[in-house]
Amino acid sequence: MSLDGSYVEVKYESEKDVNLSPVIHGLQREYDVRVRLARFTFIERAGDVGGCDSCGLPLCCATWSGARSMGPVNVRLARQQGVTPNEKIMGCCGEVKCCMRYEHDTYKEFKERAPFKNTDVKLGEREGKVVDYSMVKDSVFVKFGPQRSDTELVPLITLARENENILPADPEDEPEPSDEDDS
Repeated sequence: MSLDGSYVEVKYESEKDVNLSPVIHGLQREYDVRVRLARFTFIERAGDVGGCDSCGLPLCCATWSGARSMGPVNVRLARQQGVTPNEKIMGCCGEVKCCMRYEHDTYKEFKERAPFKNTDVKLGEREGKVVDYSMVKDSVFVKFGPQRSDTELVPLITLARENENILPADPEDEPEPSDEDDS
């Protein structure tokens, strides 16, 4: 309601379009005010209410104006990031959390640079298969033998030296070869 009492905005939720003109006219007649009905989504409602998410931070949709404009957030994004869809990835609005959409481009860029799972890679004299990813560490898990304990976390920058089509995040971070490597 406006401060002077001449205007009222009512927000409502609806799955489909509904003709609410009789409601508007009834409210205007009863209260002698201008009435506007505004339909909103769950994510807009969560942003308006505010609060904290399970990470302990304020809701993205309440604090960051870009959260609503980033496009659809759905379970497909979670699967592409290697996250099993479950209640932990659901926000208080009932949709997949906005942070999953925010992080999606980073995961996509990493996977374009990293080898596919089950790809054979070389590391020195050893050969192994890529079995998993660690995007945060810009690395992949490589299995060098038949045992589960034969799996190692190998940075992409290390694999890029001996394997084509693998690009580290920043090739300039590669350590300079030492004199010992020349012998």
